Amino acid sequence: MLTAADIMTPDIVTIPRDKLVCEVEGIFVSRDISAAPLVDELGDTTEFITKSDINRFHFTDGDPDYTQAWEIANPNVITIDASASIEEAAGLMVDKHMHHLLVVDEDGVAGLLSSFDFIKLASGKWQVKETKPGT
Repeated sequence: MLTAADIMTPDIVTIPRDKLVCEVEGIFVSRDISAAPLVDELGDTTEFITKSDINRFHFTDGDPDYTQAWEIANPNVITIDASASIEEAAGLMVDKHMHHLLVVDEDGVAGLLSSFDFIKLASGKWQVKETKPGT
C-alpha cells in the first residue's frame, strides 16, 4: 500500500507569515513552487498560501508591496498523517476541494502532498524516493 509519505515532496519551503506578497511571489518563482505553508516566529504552521491566492489578490488590485502573506492566505491548513493511504489522501483532497495537503508525522511537518504528485503517479513518472543510510 502506498502512503502519503511515499509520494509527497519531503523537502518543502516554508515562508514566514509576515513576508510581503511580492516577496512570496519571488520565492515561488525562484524555488519553482506553487504553494507553501506560512510559519510564525516559532516555526509553527499558521496558514497556507498558493499561487491561486496570489492570483485572486491581484485580481482585486491588492498591493503586493504592502500586504503581508498571512492576509491573503488560507487559515484552514488541512493535514494528513504520513502513514495514510494515498486513497485516503485523495479522498480528503476531493472532499475539501484542496490541491495540497500538509503531511505530518510524530515529529511534525513531514512534507507536502499535491494533486501533481498524483498526476506523476498516474502517468508513470513517479519514482520511489531513495532513503539515506541511517535514516
